[in-house]
Amino acid sequence: MRDVLDDDLAELYPVRPADDARLARLREQLFTEKPPRRSYRWVGIAAAAVAVVMITGLVVLLRPVTRDAPATMPTTPATSLQEAATLLELAPKPTKKYQHVKYVGWQSLSGRDGKSAMAFEFEVDVWLPTSPDEIVVTRRRLTGGQRVLRGEPATPDMYFSDGYRGPGVWDSFCSATPCQEGTASLVLRADPAQKLEDAFSAMVSPFTTVEERAELYRRLQLSPGIRWDNGVVLADGGRVRFTIDPATGRVSGFEDSRSTSRLLDGVTSSGTITYEWTDQRPS
Repeated sequence: MRDVLDDDLAELYPVRPADDARLARLREQLFTEKPPRRSYRWVGIAAAAVAVVMITGLVVLLRPVTRDAPATMPTTPATSLQEAATLLELAPKPTKKYQHVKYVGWQSLSGRDGKSAMAFEFEVDVWLPTSPDEIVVTRRRLTGGQRVLRGEPATPDMYFSDGYRGPGVWDSFCSATPCQEGTASLVLRADPAQKLEDAFSAMVSPFTTVEERAELYRRLQLSPGIRWDNGVVLADGGRVRFTIDPATGRVSGFEDSRSTSRLLDGVTSSGTITYEWTDQRPS
């Protein structure tokens, strides 16, 4: 290889005879000196660069993909109507065909004799389809449970006619989806107690949408006279109150003391409300 390199250099760069000795020394250094050791400084720099890339990748993985990523369901119970409204809005979307809403309550009635009063237990079941143009199934019945409030026990015909199946807990009727609770958008009176009365039907109705109910919660929250007491929503001097499940934001109970009878000076209607999603319903 040395001879070949000499010939190539001589052809490319002709030199004078006087330069032979100097070229001989240069050739000797070229082929006898050991190459300098590679600096490890570049190894350290490369390792640092790899570390930066790994850390940057980790940071990217830990950050949200976008600022508009969907909010997650809160894990702490609601402590106000505002927080309950947020729970409703962030609840998972239904994956079943029907929402089954069940009411179990008591209705107080004064007897036709004008002396007695009794409470009767009732149940209402609603199967509300999640798809449009589907039939809504609603069933009401008296369970047979009864309590004497005043006077002597009496037969049911002293309180209601044949075919009576229980009270109308809410105002609207719906036979097919989509359903609408007509009172959900009503203007509420300014007085806190009256405001709760105006909101009663929309609060307990199965036909009030999630968006309408959340908005109703926020409207009630604006009234300083309406209180949240560990899930119970009430107002001083009010004749209605609601219980809201702090874990879900749903209305889970109600009490109504409105009555025109002098025999009924307490709660005239009360009940609990439960919810479930299902793929089955009665025909």
